[in-house]
Amino acid sequence: MAFFKKLTLFKKALLIGFVFFIAGVAALFGFYYAVAWGILCEMPTDEELSSIKNYQASEVYSDDNILLGRYFVENRSNVSYEEINPNIINALVATEDVRFWKHQGVDQRSLLRVLFKSIILQQHNAGGGSTISQQLIKNVFGRKNYGILSMPIIKVREGILANKLNHLYTKEEIITLYLNTVSFGEDTYGIEVACERFFNTTPLAISTENAAVLIGMLKAPTSYNPRLHPEKSLSRRNTVLAQMKKYDYLENDKYDALIEKPLKLEYTNKSTSEGIATYFRAQVKKEVSAILDQINEQENKHYSVETDGLKIHTTLNYGLQQIVEKQLTAHIERLTKKLRSECVSRLKSGDLKPVLLTELKKTQRFKVLEKEGLYEKAIIRKLSDPINTSIFTFKGGKDTLISPIDSIIHTITFLQASYLAVDPKSGKILSWIGGIDYQSFPYDHVLSKRQVGSTFKPFIYANALAKGHEICDKIKNEQVVYSQYDDWSPQNSDGLYGGKYTILGALTNSVNTISVQLLMENGIKNQIQFCEKLGIRDSLPQVPSLALGVANLSLRTMIEAYIPLANNGQKVAPYTITKITDANGEIIYKHQTAIPEQVIDSTIAIKTTQLLQSVVNNGTGQRIRSTYHIDDEIAGKTGTTQNHTDGWFIGYTDNFLAGVWTGADNPSIRFKSIKDGQGANLALPIWAGAFAETKQHKELKGIVSSTHKKADVIYECEFYEPEKTDLIHQLFKRKNPKENKSDGLEGKRVKKKKSFFSW
Repeated sequence: MAFFKKLTLFKKALLIGFVFFIAGVAALFGFYYAVAWGILCEMPTDEELSSIKNYQASEVYSDDNILLGRYFVENRSNVSYEEINPNIINALVATEDVRFWKHQGVDQRSLLRVLFKSIILQQHNAGGGSTISQQLIKNVFGRKNYGILSMPIIKVREGILANKLNHLYTKEEIITLYLNTVSFGEDTYGIEVACERFFNTTPLAISTENAAVLIGMLKAPTSYNPRLHPEKSLSRRNTVLAQMKKYDYLENDKYDALIEKPLKLEYTNKSTSEGIATYFRAQVKKEVSAILDQINEQENKHYSVETDGLKIHTTLNYGLQQIVEKQLTAHIERLTKKLRSECVSRLKSGDLKPVLLTELKKTQRFKVLEKEGLYEKAIIRKLSDPINTSIFTFKGGKDTLISPIDSIIHTITFLQASYLAVDPKSGKILSWIGGIDYQSFPYDHVLSKRQVGSTFKPFIYANALAKGHEICDKIKNEQVVYSQYDDWSPQNSDGLYGGKYTILGALTNSVNTISVQLLMENGIKNQIQFCEKLGIRDSLPQVPSLALGVANLSLRTMIEAYIPLANNGQKVAPYTITKITDANGEIIYKHQTAIPEQVIDSTIAIKTTQLLQSVVNNGTGQRIRSTYHIDDEIAGKTGTTQNHTDGWFIGYTDNFLAGVWTGADNPSIRFKSIKDGQGANLALPIWAGAFAETKQHKELKGIVSSTHKKADVIYECEFYEPEKTDLIHQLFKRKNPKENKSDGLEGKRVKKKKSFFSW
């Protein structure tokens, strides 16, 4: 202290300054090593840096090797350095880190620029100081909040790790890691997914100007999104091109030509809920997860469908799926317009108001207002006020001003549809559509259970043939009251009784009385056992109306049960996944084809098929011939349920089987008339339209077409034999039933000891 007192004021100041300087340097070194040694923050080890692994999306491919979509936590696919166009790399370096190839992770010149221009001179356009290596560290390891020292700790940490990174990896590896990790907004990570999303191309094939668009997005992915803000994106693209020219990555004449080009997107979204085959992909994800759970348990692995970059190869045919989606959407859009018009009048009359109230009570808004203590009438008044919301349309989502009540009406009056196609010989699922829009209506109607109507009748007739009946056997068309079943009696949809039908004529004409007689003759329990052989594992009602299709079954179950009919009596299980490979291309799962099981005699399957060919040639499936002019040998059956709530058509050739269901989510929403609501009008056009269009494609027609020509006559027997005194039947000449006949469920209870006449 005495020494300090002897010093002059100037020397005292110098000494104090020196002490503070040494203390500051010591503090900086202390701070640096506190970060480096992980005292102030977590620091990845060299081993962790050496094995940087991003979450990598798993990819789903069609049978013809076309990418359908991805499953992901982060929508990312990794590419190698050789798979990246040099224009992407040059644009990145010129814009983000011009001395990338020279520094060792931290660019001191950039740091000085940030210090003087950005901090001291407050020039906000002076640029950042982070190198590509530092940004990579941020992308991979993230940033945490360390309180008041957050930014200094983060910057020192990233600088230290960036320097380590440059000793562990080559420059080419670092820039590849960066381009595979960086976010482009819209839940899109990595250059491969970005190229696909915005320009439907690959990182290797992308053009220079489009590479500049993507690199330009890195500054602010939302602000420079070319879909959302095309003008800002174009300006930013030109800035990137100017940087490329400035640092000699572009010649002047090339630059002049590129900045004149307009911005052209080819936007393609293959996210989980958008794109092609969305319902199918959701189903595949469930099945893959189950497969991986089994592999992980048996082999002590840790595969994840969302993070491990798996390649999932499926049975789906891309071309067929495209055609069916187009046909289904167009047909349902036309029908929905008419259905909605009818529903509006039913709402005005009060007929649908209970349905609307039920749906309204399911909504979150109604439940919140109810909890607040509002009475039902007050809630309805409040929900009648228009609000800004987004609604589904066939042309995409639409932002509009609409009341919650009108929004509910809009939603429930959409007609839904599902479609499932398989190869009946192999079991490959070729096409799967569960509804009109996965994002708005995620409930999958391939798996939903609905009444199946007359599509169940082929099982009744197949069992009758198995029990000894022949195609030309004649059965009385008489109405029977089943007293042990609450005096229930089946009714024919045309109201005509008397005379005799052959087995051929009865199924062609979808005669309810004959169908029930055949069921009761062979026994309901026996029929259920027969259906179990075909593949129906659901509980079936033990009632006579089972013959008319009162069972609630899914489209998938029905298709599985039709496979033996289409495949000479042999059952094969439908499947979706052929193989799964890991990120390194190693096969971790491969579908094992089971030996087909002969569940019914082949002659029974062939005879049933001939009956169903008659349905298409002469019955309710005639539109396939008359409207769509398809001449293939097609077997099929329409189905219409009670009050025409559900419409069905299932049809097949010798190598193609497909089914269609149509109806509204709420069964009370339906067409007024049987003409509009029958399966021949609701479902058959989707099946036939897709079949006909597929036949027009040289590459696809082999999927659906039969190898046989249409037979003019199947069996030399009449459909119907009238009674001699049955003049009315003779006048109707019912050898060939009319196409527009209904095949809906018909039945009612009748009083005992009372004669019943249909006219």
